[in-house]
Amino acid sequence: MTAERPDISPQGVYSQAEAARLLGVERHTLARWEKIGLEPFTRKGVRGKFYKGKDLLQRWNVR
Repeated sequence: MTAERPDISPQGVYSQAEAARLLGVERHTLARWEKIGLEPFTRKGVRGKFYKGKDLLQRWNVR
C-alpha cells in the first residue's frame, strides 16, 4: 500500500482498477479484502464493482 495519502476524493466513486492503483495494491488484494469483509464495494449498474472514496480512505488510514 502506498505510504503517501492517495489523491482520493471522499465523495468520489472509483472502479476496482482505479482503487487498486490509487492504494498501490493489486486488484486481487481488493477482492481478498472484500471476501473477508474489510473493503465494502458498491455495484453501479451491471458494469462491475465500484468503491466509495470515503471507504478507500478509511482502508488506507488503518493500514
